[in-house]
Amino acid sequence: MVRNIQLRHSGKYVCMVHTEVDTVSAAADLIVRGPPGAPEGLIVNGITETTVQLSWGSGPDNHSPITMYIVQARTPFSIGWQTMRTVPDSVPGQMMHATVKDLSPWVEYEFRVVAINSVGVGEPSMLSKQIRTKAAAPKVAPVNVSGGGGARGELVITWEPVPEEQQSGEEFGYLVAFRPLGSSTWIKTVLASADVSRYVYRNDSVAPLSQFEATVGVYNSMGEGPFSHIVKVLSAEEEPSAAPSRVWAHSVSASEVEVYWEPVPPRSSTEKIIGYEV
Repeated sequence: MVRNIQLRHSGKYVCMVHTEVDTVSAAADLIVRGPPGAPEGLIVNGITETTVQLSWGSGPDNHSPITMYIVQARTPFSIGWQTMRTVPDSVPGQMMHATVKDLSPWVEYEFRVVAINSVGVGEPSMLSKQIRTKAAAPKVAPVNVSGGGGARGELVITWEPVPEEQQSGEEFGYLVAFRPLGSSTWIKTVLASADVSRYVYRNDSVAPLSQFEATVGVYNSMGEGPFSHIVKVLSAEEEPSAAPSRVWAHSVSASEVEVYWEPVPPRSSTEKIIGYEV
């Protein structure tokens, strides 16, 4: 019996029986099958905004034909290795090239290839050289656009910044557009920063709690991308126009006093008291 059998144990085995009269032997060929070895010589070329071409050489099949290959990739933004979509969808064992699709523009990738046979999944190939896909105009709009607050005469617009892996190119920035509700003319501004997430429009003529429509778009060195859905945003509230009256206090203990006052009644719908400071 051969215990803890490994691939290297493949070969011809002879069993011999000796007696005082004769010697008898029988031979058999032992084939140990295992998962495939690592593919070799991985090459990346044909780089576009969203695809690359991969080619490689077959590693040892370890006595069980390779049935298919899987392409994996990682980026500075991914968690571990991800299985990628390819053309063809399933890469057969006799094919040693594939097109990787659905990549993100202007992102650095490393690739590796894994072979599979009827026994199992083999070791991955050596990593490819790191490549960067070509740039393209952005295709992802900011999300969670909202606003409100600020000081009198201000309109504050906020959004969630687009992640770096979805910016698709250099010189990424935002296009902010807004207009009074019912107006057909947009007021636009350009923010040349990928990290900004807030814009404040200041104009003393803006009445408190005025309704505006707002949308935020994106651009990079390759062109403009989409705008977010249009949302309604209110300008800042009006500051309180009067101070509390009839303020008085009395001692509770050696270290405490209680303070009382008459609340300030709001003089208009744009003046809403939300708290007091003592």
